[in-house]
Amino acid sequence: ECDNIAEVRYKGITSSLTYIRKLITEGDMEQAGEFLGHPHVLTDIVRYGYRLGRTLGTPTINMCFQEGVLIPAYGVYATRVYLDDNSEHIGVTNVGIRPTVNNSDQVTAETYILNFTGNLYGKMVRVEFYKRMRPEIKFNSKDELKEQIRKDAENSYNYFHGI
Repeated sequence: ECDNIAEVRYKGITSSLTYIRKLITEGDMEQAGEFLGHPHVLTDIVRYGYRLGRTLGTPTINMCFQEGVLIPAYGVYATRVYLDDNSEHIGVTNVGIRPTVNNSDQVTAETYILNFTGNLYGKMVRVEFYKRMRPEIKFNSKDELKEQIRKDAENSYNYFHGI
């Protein structure tokens, strides 16, 4: 026997897993978070990358999307990062194929953790996605990329501090 469950509506929209998946794959993390009751999350072990971020002054952690994990729209997100010591940090995360520096179609999440120094290789990290700030784009130079990462980090900080 099955129970009939009343339709759940939020802001005039019928809530469904299909609708929430659509929001995430379109990068609408704020709306998806409202429907889920929490942000979309990626939890994974930090992997070695090309270490390009550290040469740009913005060292990043690299995470992969395991099979079955819903990948957000390619782009740059304001994120919160939780480390295995339970500390919480503001981050800026690029989801995509890193077109400025990479010729691969492997999708990764690359996160710059603001005001953090430390070795996280092999550690479990949780990244919560709050807002898509811009699409992923290819820059003409690493200097342009470096400047945009600085702006993205500032925008993520401002997002979480209500500025």
